[in-house]
Amino acid sequence: MRLAPTIRALAMSASTIRALAMSASTIRALAISACLAFLSGGPALADHHADEKTAAGSAGSDWSLPAADACNPTGGLLRGPRATSEDAPPALPFAPGDTFGLEGVDALKDFLPDFVWPHRERFFFEGMRLEIGPCFRDFSPPAFYQQASEAFRGQASLDDAGGLKDYTAGEPFARDAIAAGDSDAGNRWLWNVEFRYQGAGFQGKFRMTDLVGRTGRAEPFEGEMFKIQLAHRSDRVADDYVAPGARKKHFVAGGIFFKPFDARENSWRQFRDVKHEVDPDRSDDLHAYLPQWRRVRRLSAGQVEGLYMPSFSVGVVQNQQLTVGGGGGDAGGAAAAGGVTGIGGTVQNKRSGYEGLVLRPLLYDTKVLGLHDVLAPINSKVPGYPENPDRDFGPWGLSFASDTWDLRRALVLEMRAKEKTGDLNARQVLYVDLQTLQPLYMATFDGRDEMTNVGLYVGRWSEDREGYPAWPDDETRPVRVIDSVGAAFANLAESGSWRRESWANVATPPDDRTVKRMSSVTQLTKGH
Repeated sequence: MRLAPTIRALAMSASTIRALAMSASTIRALAISACLAFLSGGPALADHHADEKTAAGSAGSDWSLPAADACNPTGGLLRGPRATSEDAPPALPFAPGDTFGLEGVDALKDFLPDFVWPHRERFFFEGMRLEIGPCFRDFSPPAFYQQASEAFRGQASLDDAGGLKDYTAGEPFARDAIAAGDSDAGNRWLWNVEFRYQGAGFQGKFRMTDLVGRTGRAEPFEGEMFKIQLAHRSDRVADDYVAPGARKKHFVAGGIFFKPFDARENSWRQFRDVKHEVDPDRSDDLHAYLPQWRRVRRLSAGQVEGLYMPSFSVGVVQNQQLTVGGGGGDAGGAAAAGGVTGIGGTVQNKRSGYEGLVLRPLLYDTKVLGLHDVLAPINSKVPGYPENPDRDFGPWGLSFASDTWDLRRALVLEMRAKEKTGDLNARQVLYVDLQTLQPLYMATFDGRDEMTNVGLYVGRWSEDREGYPAWPDDETRPVRVIDSVGAAFANLAESGSWRRESWANVATPPDDRTVKRMSSVTQLTKGH
């Protein structure tokens, strides 16, 4: 888009600009908005529906989305007899409103990832009622995110190691500028996934449940967790796209345990610096408070990639020591070395329940495997914890099948760790929703390329939620976000499958003063 005529029309004297105290990036964003308004004949992107070129790639590109509510799509990597050309494809074996029990799941095989189908007994069960939701419903991000993507279009780039340079806000890489055959297409897409629109992060109560085999299970633990994005905030145009007090931090995350009793009051903070975008060795700052310590301790975070949460196990491992450290791993992984003995429980960083939602793309070589139209619970209708703590998850405790599953076009990425990771997560296959880039499914593989974990994610659309919290600085700004309200992962060695429920998660942040308090390590000791 040529901006020069519009920028000249908006030209301001230097004194005017100084009086308004606007940054150069703010002026660019306003100019983009004016251009869009001029071309549309009204306010830029005033309608909440996405501009197709910005949000989905231009028509006919490698990443085109099917039309909203189109239940007979073409294109994509469609399995079985499905057509991959412009020829009319066979009719879908389902329609919105159809319901399926376990006996009818075979009809859905072509619309599930290959790695899910062999383990379907863990995710589908006798007595389930799966309802087909809309086909390709419009979940596009709000206008301000699209405007930021367009304002900084073409500025972000990859360095020789795959790091992200010159990124400000919005989607780092324009979709219509990524060709499927590009050698770095996968790396650029993974950065887009990491910086997908997520509101300002998430906050809410959670319940994590460890599961072993068909009957053995650890005591669930409950608490509250948050992640607040501080940098690259597309809603903070006037603040140079950062939240007050960011101090070059990408995000702050943390939480506290309520149950079980032995884990009560354990709390933590995790800070990720923006340097992680170009420095693979930049580790997070991690701090934790335990009542037994009576003070905050800094922890090693050398192996923490995603969100940290000390997993508290009761009944699966012998309760002899409290272990804290940076050791990462998959479900059921062994405890990290070191710790404090004699505390009557085991706290370890073996998983957070939010795996796959926060990534460090610089640690992977990523390629695009293709597109696949899949069914997924991206907009759940059946409440879980905390609203409904007694929801039925089937005999394995992993099933979200009794719910609404929408038809979505998924982007399929393969991530290979650049550095040796032992037997854990040497390779991962990640399915993300093409429109929102929200994760849908994941499988992990060890160094022998044997599958170690397979799981799915559950989402919830903000616009279907009555009373959803508004942005604290602008109640009229749309939210339009998919919140992650659940996940279930099967550990194929049956040494520690798990399920997360966080039905009340929201993506709008507290006010700035509260965010600053939440970003302070000293808050971990308040009230103790």
